[in-house]
Amino acid sequence: RVRADEKVAARLGLVAGEHVMRTRYLFRADGRPVQTSVSWEPFDLVGGTPVEEPEGGGPTGVVARMDSIGVHVDRVVEMVRARPASEGERRDLEVPDGVWVAAVERTHWAGERAVETADIVIPADRYVLAYEIPVP
Repeated sequence: RVRADEKVAARLGLVAGEHVMRTRYLFRADGRPVQTSVSWEPFDLVGGTPVEEPEGGGPTGVVARMDSIGVHVDRVVEMVRARPASEGERRDLEVPDGVWVAAVERTHWAGERAVETADIVIPADRYVLAYEIPVP
C-alpha cells in the first residue's frame, strides 16, 4: 500500500496522495526474465476485500479478481510505445545496452472507473505484440 503519485493518480482518476495497492512482477519463461510489470489499484476499491493482495490466494488476473468483488471490467485500454530500456530494465530483463523495449501502459475499466493500471515492459528484440480486437 503506497500513495499514488500524480501520474498514477491521473490514470486512476484519483487525487495524488490517495492510497493504492502497488504490485511489482517479474515474469519468467524457462527461467529467463521476459516481462516486468508494476500495477496499481485504488485502495478504496480493493482494501479490506479478499483481493486486496493481488497474489493473495484468490482468483488470479484483474478481470477475475474484480468480478469476485462485484466489479465488472468492461474494457481494457493499452498504449504501446517503443523506447530504449532503462538501466534497471536491462538488469531485470537481462538484456544488453542498446536493446529497446515495448512499454505498455494498460488500464482496466469498469464503466467510467479505472480499477487498475499497469506499466508493462517487454524486450522488443524477443517478442511481437499481437492483438485480436473483436468487432461487435
